[in-house]
Amino acid sequence: MRILARRNGIVKGKGKRAFTSTEALYIKVFMFSRTKVLIFYAALFAAFVLPGGCRKQRPSKTIVCFGDSLTVCGEPDGRYSDWLAKWLPNDVIINKGINRDTLAGGRARFEQDVLALKPDIVIIELGANDFWQMKRDISQLKSDLEDMVARAKQAGIKVVIASCFGRRDYLAEEMVEFEPFRYGFADRIWQMEEEICKKYGCFYVPNMHVDIKPNGKEPYWADKLHPNKKGNKFVAKRILAELKKALKACAKK
Repeated sequence: MRILARRNGIVKGKGKRAFTSTEALYIKVFMFSRTKVLIFYAALFAAFVLPGGCRKQRPSKTIVCFGDSLTVCGEPDGRYSDWLAKWLPNDVIINKGINRDTLAGGRARFEQDVLALKPDIVIIELGANDFWQMKRDISQLKSDLEDMVARAKQAGIKVVIASCFGRRDYLAEEMVEFEPFRYGFADRIWQMEEEICKKYGCFYVPNMHVDIKPNGKEPYWADKLHPNKKGNKFVAKRILAELKKALKACAKK
């Protein structure tokens, strides 16, 4: 009886069938294969789901945010450059905004505040004060912006132009932040910016405030012209889309 039980794979006293050597081998192969599959999917999870994963981190880049009060506003810790710094922790983000600056003022300090820092990318946000002053014509504004862009490109710096101007249907808007007699001037500014971007291969962010219009809308504006920290988060998101393209272009150099 004991011999028969052993032949049939029955363990005495337990009533359970023991595995044959062939079955045991199949089980080992199955368990080994399953372990390999689990390890493979765990690696995929770490690489593509976990923040940063095990992917190789790209080299750090230096990005200068160069502009007027629209680059300065939102402090503390609420400028659009601060949001970019939070989302791009591997990169160095430098804010070089100055209140009331113009395209001519930017051109005058471009060597010191941009070229001397040897950045990989510069975000140029200027022209709003020229628009409000209306003291200089489009050809003069174009000369200033084109000079900065040309010098940046000559130095191997990628350029992102961030603008509060862009194609708009003024009559369809709930509220426009300036008078109708300025519509034509605003249009000529974005057309000039777009022309320069096409000529020099810049990355263009028109209507950077479009997601928080109309101006002064709560809770996104500190006043009628300047976004607060919450508003600048939307501005930064819009800039980030083109900035990522510039970062990708840097990797190809």
